[in-house]
Amino acid sequence: MTDTITARRVLGLGAAAGTLPYLWLKISWLSGNPLGIEDPNLLQDTSFLVANAVTVLLAICVSGLAAVLGTRWALRAPAVVVLLPGWVGTGLLLPTVLVAPLVPLVTSDPADGIAGWVTPTVYSGFAVQGVFLLAAFALFVRDRWWRAAVTPSPVPEPVRALLRATAGGGAVFGTVSAALQLIDAAGSGSFTGVAVGVVHAGLAVTGVVAVLALAAGRAGPSTVIAAWAGSSAPFAAGLWAAATAMTTTAGGSGALLGLADLTGLLSGFALAVAALIAVSGSTVSYTIATSAPRKSAVNG
Repeated sequence: MTDTITARRVLGLGAAAGTLPYLWLKISWLSGNPLGIEDPNLLQDTSFLVANAVTVLLAICVSGLAAVLGTRWALRAPAVVVLLPGWVGTGLLLPTVLVAPLVPLVTSDPADGIAGWVTPTVYSGFAVQGVFLLAAFALFVRDRWWRAAVTPSPVPEPVRALLRATAGGGAVFGTVSAALQLIDAAGSGSFTGVAVGVVHAGLAVTGVVAVLALAAGRAGPSTVIAAWAGSSAPFAAGLWAAATAMTTTAGGSGALLGLADLTGLLSGFALAVAALIAVSGSTVSYTIATSAPRKSAVNG
């Protein structure tokens, strides 16, 4: 299989470039520049500044991940060093990529104290960032793990009970989260709210279906991709909601959406564990099959 390091480097640069509009705005606000701000009081709001500082750090982390994906070291690094930030990054960016085409139809809510052009600008940057980063990550996975990850084989017997428990629990929480997302979206009263709710619910259901298929031994490229995306999105949404609640003093989302985020967080984690067990079973079987000593004709 041909190494894709050059393509990964180019895509990584594209992902880093996609963060520039966002960083430009956020750093401007943190430095006291009212660019795009219609309510000057926002720049005096501690929770607003803390939330923006956190998102600046996240954007820098994304750029760092994009840079790492373009190195040969990434192919030798411990799996968790690349997989965990890649998984969370997928969950944060993929819903934005899917919603972004609809955002030019809307502008920022004047009640938020932000100029109308800010939302389309930010979402466009996120979309560019997401497309390039996800493409770079897909090529990285192709180079490092693809053959083993998509080769279906039975999960070892000792872990089948754990696989069934995590997949089943994740499926229950994921279904509940998707339903709550749709109910909340229906009552949002805004086009953007409906679009975001539908996208998150769709990804949650996709994750449930894909992980149950993996647990049943039906692996394959599309199933692995769907499990990755569908488990990461609800987890990242729940993680973001938790981080927002801890770093702001303003009233958070409603109880319904908060419950959707909580069940999504639990669902995403459980589905990811189940998917990892299912795929690791394939990897272990593949490794054993290819590394086992062959009997020679002399030894019979």
